[in-house]
Amino acid sequence: MRHFVKHLSSRVAKRRDPSSRRGVVSVLSAFLLVGVFAFVAFAVDTGLMTLTQTEMQNAVDAAALAASQEITGAIYDAGQGGGDATVDANSIAVVNAREMAAEVAGLNGVYVDPNQDVAFGKRSYDAATGTWPIEWGVEPYNVVKVSARRDNTDTTQPDGRLQLSFGWAVGRSSVEVVTTATAFVEARDIALVLDFSASMNDDSSMTSFSSLGQSNVEASLDAMWNSLVTANPKWPGTTTSKFPATGFGGINSYYGTYVSSSTTSSIYSSLDLNDTVGGAVKYPFPQAGRYSSGLPKTKPSNSTSQSLWYGYINYVKNLSGTYKKRYGYRTLMDYLQDQRYGSDKSEDLWRTKHYPFNGVKAGASLFLSFLTDLDFGDEVGLVSYGGYSQVETVLNDGDAFVDISSDPITGVYSDIDTIQTHKQAGHYDGWTGMGYGIKDAKEMLIGDPSDPSNNGYARYGARPTMIIMTDGQTNQGPGNWSLPSGWDWSDWTDYDGDGDSDYSTSDKKKQYAFWEATEAIQQGVTIHTMSVGVDADRDLMEAIAFAGNGVWMNVPGGTTVAQMESELMDAFRQIAAKVPPAKLIYGTTN
Repeated sequence: MRHFVKHLSSRVAKRRDPSSRRGVVSVLSAFLLVGVFAFVAFAVDTGLMTLTQTEMQNAVDAAALAASQEITGAIYDAGQGGGDATVDANSIAVVNAREMAAEVAGLNGVYVDPNQDVAFGKRSYDAATGTWPIEWGVEPYNVVKVSARRDNTDTTQPDGRLQLSFGWAVGRSSVEVVTTATAFVEARDIALVLDFSASMNDDSSMTSFSSLGQSNVEASLDAMWNSLVTANPKWPGTTTSKFPATGFGGINSYYGTYVSSSTTSSIYSSLDLNDTVGGAVKYPFPQAGRYSSGLPKTKPSNSTSQSLWYGYINYVKNLSGTYKKRYGYRTLMDYLQDQRYGSDKSEDLWRTKHYPFNGVKAGASLFLSFLTDLDFGDEVGLVSYGGYSQVETVLNDGDAFVDISSDPITGVYSDIDTIQTHKQAGHYDGWTGMGYGIKDAKEMLIGDPSDPSNNGYARYGARPTMIIMTDGQTNQGPGNWSLPSGWDWSDWTDYDGDGDSDYSTSDKKKQYAFWEATEAIQQGVTIHTMSVGVDADRDLMEAIAFAGNGVWMNVPGGTTVAQMESELMDAFRQIAAKVPPAKLIYGTTN
C-alpha cells in the first residue's frame, strides 16, 4: 500500500513539474508566432497594396480630368474663331491630352504610357434607356479614360508589379495593380432665351441716323426692300406679288416721290394708289398680317388697303428731316418697322435683314452650326420674350412647318433654326419682359415645383443651361410681385468677396428677372448672358451671369450693322464653346 501511494505521488509530482509545462508552451508559442507573423505580413502587404492603389487612383483621376480639359480647351479655342469645332477640338486635343495625362500622372508619382494607357470615346444619350453609354474610339471625343498599370513582371520597370514586403511568406513576391479613371465633357440641355422686343429693329430704322450714320441706315432700308422683292411673297391663293420690283404707283424708288400736300386723300391720289383693275385696287397695301394660327392673311379689301395706305401716308408726312413727305421704299420699310412690326400686322418682315435682330438670328444660326460640328450631344430649346414670353415649339406660317411640342428641347437643331429665322423684331409685341422668358425657360428645363405634372424636359445626366440675350431694359413683370422676405443681394452679387453686394436694384421689373434667374440657379442651371447695343442693361446681365456661374458677353455694337452682326456672331460662338468643366464618371465604363 505504501508502495502504491509513493508511486502515485511520484506521478503527480511529475505533472506539476514546471519544466514539463515550459515545453508545451514553447510548442504552442511557436505555432502562434507563425500565425501572428502571417497576419502581420498580410496586414503590411495589404496596407501596401491599398496605399499603392489609392495613390494610383488619385493619380489617374487627376490625369483624366487634366486630359479632358485639353478637349474643352480646344473647343474654347475653336469658339474664339481658332478653327473648326469638329477637327481642332479633337485632333489637337488627342495629342495634347495624351501628353497631359502622362505628365499629370507622373507628377503624382505614377507611370502612365500615353500611347497605351489613354483612351478616347464618345458619350451620347440613349433615349430608349435614358442612359449615356460610351463608344470607345468613336469621334468626336468627349470622354477620356486613363489607366495606370503595374503589371510588368520586370519589377525594375516603372510599370513593374508591386513587390510585397513579406511575399516570400505566402509564396508570392509581387502583385499586379491596375486602376482606371474616366472623365467626360458633359452634354448640355440649352434654353435660348431671346429678346423679340420691337427695339430689336432700331439699328435699321431712321431713328438711328445720328448714331449709325444716315448712309448706313439707308443701306439697311434698301437691303430690306431688296430682300422682299427677291423673296417675292405672294398673296395667299393668288399669283400676285406683294412687293413688285416696280413698286406701287408713285412709290417707285428708294429715295421716294415728294408730294407737298398735307391732305392724306390728295397724297393717296397723287401717288396713284387709288387706281383699280377690274374693280380691285391695283396696289394693295403689301402687308396684311397673320391670323392667330400663324398663317398669313389674304389680300386686304379695297377699303382696308386704303386705310392701311393712309396710315403710311400720315406717318411719312409727319416725319422731320430728309424724308419728310418722301414716299418711297425707304420710308415704307421704316414705317413697317416703327408702326407695324408685329407679325399680326406685317407677315413678311422676318424675311428682311433688320438690325440688331438679324444679327441675333445669324448668331443663333452660327451657335447651332457650332453645336452640329461639335456633336457632343447638346440639345436646344427656344424661348422668346416681348411683353410676355413664348416657348417656341410650333411653326406653321405658310412657308415652313415645325412641331417639337412633344420635346421642346431637341437635338434637331435645324428645327430650332427654322423657328428662330422665321421671327421678326416685335414679333408678338414691343415690350421687354425678361423675367417671364427666364421663368418659361426654367420650367422648360427643370419643371415647375408647384406643378407635379411638369418635370421639365432636361435629360438626366445633362447640364441644364440657359442663354439670355437682351438689347434693352426689362420693363414688364407681375404687378403684385416683390422680393421674398430676407432677400440679401450679397448672397448673389458679391463679385470681389468682401461681403457686400456689387449689384442691386430697386426696379421691380429687374428684381423679378434676377429673382427668376436665382430660382433656376438653385436648381442647378448654368446661365450665360448677352447684352447687345448701347441701351442694353449691362449691369443686370453681368449680375445674372455671375450668379449663374456663366459668362457675360457684352456686345456694344459699332458704327455699322455689319460690325454689330460680327460681334454678335463672335459672342454666340464663344458661348457655344463654353462647355461645362469635365467630370469624373464613377462606376462601370467598359
